[in-house]
Order: sequence, then C-alpha cells, then structure tokens
Amino acid sequence: MRDRKTIFIGTSVHSWNDPRIFYKEAISLAKKFDVELHAPAEFKFRENKGVKIFGLPTWKKVAERKKIRKELMIRIRKSNANIFHFHDPELIFMCLYIKIFKRKKVIYDIHEDYYSQILLKNWIPSKYIRIIIANIYSFIEKIFCMFFDLIIFAESYYKDSFPQNIVSKSIDILNYPIININETQSISKRNDYVKIIYTGTITKDRGAINMIECLRILIKEDYNIKLFLVGYLKDENIISLIEADSLLSNHIVIIGKREYVDYSIIKRQYLDADIGLALISSKTHYENKILTKFYEYMYNEIPLVISNYSKWKKFILDAKCGICIDSENPIETANAVKYLIDNSEIAKQMGKNGSKAVQEKYNWLTQELKLLAMID
Repeated sequence: MRDRKTIFIGTSVHSWNDPRIFYKEAISLAKKFDVELHAPAEFKFRENKGVKIFGLPTWKKVAERKKIRKELMIRIRKSNANIFHFHDPELIFMCLYIKIFKRKKVIYDIHEDYYSQILLKNWIPSKYIRIIIANIYSFIEKIFCMFFDLIIFAESYYKDSFPQNIVSKSIDILNYPIININETQSISKRNDYVKIIYTGTITKDRGAINMIECLRILIKEDYNIKLFLVGYLKDENIISLIEADSLLSNHIVIIGKREYVDYSIIKRQYLDADIGLALISSKTHYENKILTKFYEYMYNEIPLVISNYSKWKKFILDAKCGICIDSENPIETANAVKYLIDNSEIAKQMGKNGSKAVQEKYNWLTQELKLLAMID
C-alpha cells in the first residue's frame, strides 16, 4: 500500500470549524490523504474526523492577522507536506513562495468574487481607492494563479474573469450542503409561533434592515412570529436598533451576537424553522452566486423568501421551493411571508420540493467526488 500524501490546509481568516474548509473539504480529503488544518482556534491541537487541526492565534481586528500570517509562514517553512491548499487572498504571496522555494503542489481555493467584494469594503475611505485596489488585486491574482497547480472556484461564474490558461487547470467545488444518504431527515416544526430564519453573517448589505422592516409590518398585523438571526453579528448599530425597541427585541432571537456561530448550532436551528430569508441589498456582489444558505434551507424543507435577482429567480422557479421579491420593499416581502403562513400546505410542498432537489442534485457528495478525483 502506498504511503498517503500529506495536505497542508492553511487559512488566516477563517475559524478552524469553517463549514467549507473543515466540515466539507478537509473531512472529504482525509478519506484519501493525511490532512493538516492550520487555522485560527482556541486550542493548540485537536484531531477531529481524521483531520489534524493545528490552532493559530484567533483574531478580532484585521491588523491582528499579521501575527497569524507570521506563524503560518514559520509552519510552512518547517512542513514536509506534499500539497499545500490555501483559502485566503492575503495568503497568495505564501502560495508563490511555496511554488518557487519548496517546489510543492499548490491549490488556491477562491471563495469569493474578490474584485466586487473589495468594492464593498467601507473601511476603505474612498470609492475610487476601492476601485484601484480591486483592480490591482485582480491583476496580481491572475498573474500568481498562472504558477499554481489547481484553482478551485466556489462559484462557477468566478472563472468568467480569468484567462483560459487558468480556467483549464481549475475545478468548480460548489458549497452544496452535506447530507447523510443513509439517514432520514428529522424535521420537527412544533413551535407555537412561526419561526423565520436567516443564517450567515448579519450586515446591512446582507439584508439586516430589510428583515427588520418586514418584521415590523408582520408584528403590527398580529402575526405570531419570531425572527432568528443565526450568524456573526458585530454591527453595533444593528444590535442597538434591535435592543432599543422592546417590541422588536421580543420577536428577534440573535444567535451569534459578537461571536462566530459553529455550523453544528446552525444545523440545529434549521430543524424547526418555517421560512428562510435572504433579503440581500448588495446586488453587485451577490446576484450571480447561489448562496449556501439556499441549499441548507431547502434540505431542511424550509421554503425561501429571497431577493428577485434573475439567477436566483430561475433557481427558485426550477426547484419550485420559494418566492422571489423586491427585498427593498418591506410590504412586498411581508406579503410573501404572509402568503406562506396563510397557505401552509403550499409552503409545506415548497419545502419538500427543495429538499428533493438537494437530495437528488445539490449535495456535497457530488462535489466530494470531484475534489478527490482532481487531487493526487
């Protein structure tokens, strides 16, 4: 039997238990390789599901990641791994170092459309400076990727801006949900209220204000509802807006206020949710990507109410699993939610349609097989 190769997975941005990096890719790769995951964690070492996890310092401010990168570089120099797999644009120079000086295989995993993401960075003071930085990074990324062995795209459309010589050595590994084909989904919706859920980072761009305004309308019309915001919420303005209004705070449950939420917690919250929201405001960055939360809502038989971007609308119509609305119009959004509440059998069928689509087509096993076949 051949000795198993070792893969060094590195991230300075994402927590060790990031759903894509740990629960999906690392655990899948451990079926074929010895996998080391080097990521921010509250511990020094842990082995979980066949993955050896080596903790890096945790961070709260961007400036604190400098010491993480320094520690990661020390580990890279000492490592005898056969393959290096990185997940953050700020580590792209380390990738090039490995290629030139260690002459090892390098995999660069592109999670986002970084060009449009940079344009949304409000901490960069000027719109024109953001455009300049976005263009500079986009240029550097394409040059560096020419030297890497495999490029992984988390969304198919990301490759549209890359030249053919990079696309030809790439693969799409989409963020489909993990399902257990040997286990029947146990969906339990027994609350005495309607549970509306949103999962993921909670910001204004990702629809926090839109959800709150929709909720105000539903509360005024005496709907017995609660909105569960499940994800990292650090925006003090949003927190204050909710906590200063006793009516709102009685109908909103925040899971993840000022802290990262583990994926296992998110999965539990899905089990009794009735409606899933994604009222995204930032069209430029999100309109071409199918959000991971869509698949997760669908798998858990949760009908969707989401923004009416053309790609999202086609996705929803094909799966018959929800309603698309103008997310900037709280009345239209509230009407869609009311329709699902008042027509429970239709909502239930939408949920079943979505779950069927995930089990037959949109599941992680399809991506795991591609990933393992592509890396050797």
